[in-house]
Amino acid sequence: MPDPALPESDLPISQLADDEPSSEEAEAYAEADPARRFLWFQAAPAWMVSMVVHVLILLVLGLVTIGDPIKIVNVLSANYAGEEGPEVEEFTIEEMDPGDISELEEEVVEPVDVAEAMEMVEPTPMDPMEIATVDFDVSDLASEMAPAAMSLQTVSALNVQPMSSRSADMKKKLLRDYGGSDSSEAAVTEALKWLSRHQMPNGAWTFQHDRVCNGRCGNPGEPNRANAFNAATAMGLLPFMGAGQTHIQGEFRQVVFRGLRFLIQNGKPGMQGGLPVLDLSEGAGNLYSHGLAAIALCEAYAMTEDPELLNPAQAAINFIVYAQCRDGGWRYRPQQPDGGDTSVTGWQVMALKSGYMGHLMIPPKTIQGTILFLDKVQSNNGAIYGYAGPSTTRRPSTTAIGLLCRMYTGWDKKHPGIVAGVEGLAKIGVLKNDIYYDYYAAQVLRHYGGEKWDKFNVELRDWLVSSQSQDVGSKGSWHFPNSSSHRGPKEGGRLASTSFATMILEVYYRHMPLYADAAAEDEFPL
Repeated sequence: MPDPALPESDLPISQLADDEPSSEEAEAYAEADPARRFLWFQAAPAWMVSMVVHVLILLVLGLVTIGDPIKIVNVLSANYAGEEGPEVEEFTIEEMDPGDISELEEEVVEPVDVAEAMEMVEPTPMDPMEIATVDFDVSDLASEMAPAAMSLQTVSALNVQPMSSRSADMKKKLLRDYGGSDSSEAAVTEALKWLSRHQMPNGAWTFQHDRVCNGRCGNPGEPNRANAFNAATAMGLLPFMGAGQTHIQGEFRQVVFRGLRFLIQNGKPGMQGGLPVLDLSEGAGNLYSHGLAAIALCEAYAMTEDPELLNPAQAAINFIVYAQCRDGGWRYRPQQPDGGDTSVTGWQVMALKSGYMGHLMIPPKTIQGTILFLDKVQSNNGAIYGYAGPSTTRRPSTTAIGLLCRMYTGWDKKHPGIVAGVEGLAKIGVLKNDIYYDYYAAQVLRHYGGEKWDKFNVELRDWLVSSQSQDVGSKGSWHFPNSSSHRGPKEGGRLASTSFATMILEVYYRHMPLYADAAAEDEFPL
């Protein structure tokens, strides 16, 4: 009889049924009559049947899964290699120990403190940017964009490689066709060397460049511009990209890499009007700094299509869109109540043009606003442009800026304003005390072409080549001691002067000519 002190489930198996045969008896019983084996199986308790079935299943699974591990191979990745199609690499997925996997935490990069130079790790030349980016989905912009038919993404533009004029073969052709020379190219090379020697360890440049070279070359910018690091860094970077140098290829790719990384890390990410923005303005440089830095980011993206640059470049464009004044221009502060000025507006329009060449999203209403501003400050049917309003006399620098913006926003070569404006710039000629004007006038006249450009180019090119410093320390740079106030060199010193002069000597190939028979870069469609 069972022990009453134990529950039935805890009793020994032999006591659950006194009349159940032993295993030996059951076996002998089944062998004596095979037909009764099934009856014995039915007589077995349910737990025993379940146990037998599960043991058999485990044995089968063990036999199925035991074997040599499979190594996955022939997984393909494609890198763009030109018109011939993607370049295919083969790699092997290595086996991974699950115990070695740790949870990754997203690194939050704070704005860089540039009071002191910081130690930077040398980048691997062909690696991606690996920099902190402004995180957003391009689809977030869809509600702000006009329909596709009204956007800046024209079919012809999408079929063109952005900044193709800066490729080695095209540079040679354009230098020959538009008046460059071996001497001007040699001057560009020396200037890039000087600029590279004055980059700070954290990737930035400063208008107080003499602090970097320990006074080996003088003529720094004004002290109150010392903290305009974004503006100075952009002016340091743009001549490299104008020469076709990027963070991916070129003799100075590491210089460009560090400069771009500094700009992105030193920008202020945020949201404006529901869109992500990257604010690169700064107290010592205001929106001048943002426009210059946005050009650098957009050109770098347009030249390389590096996905790491897409978000920062688009966010910098978004900030320009947000900062536009009610009159359609831009000034020192975002949405400044008293409206825009032609000088600040010029840099923002050039940034929008660079973003357009990189196929970034730009609202047509922003371009339309720019046109309204240009209408506001023009006179003489669009041949003359003032600073914040129309001018009765021709102001060289603002007139050159206004004409270039008109070219970018759709005026054709035969427009009366363009024809008369170019005629006026040709009469002014080269101004050796105003490199800021020379920088814009060179672009206008070069796009227009013809005898007026040929004459202007020879004088400006030969003067810059002959005036480039050959002294130890300052070799490759420029300084214009007689420069007019508020024209760049006074505020930005030798760094700004060198940047302007270098970009002027790159004018032959920095952009395809707008009015050539087969221009590779469209004007802004309206």
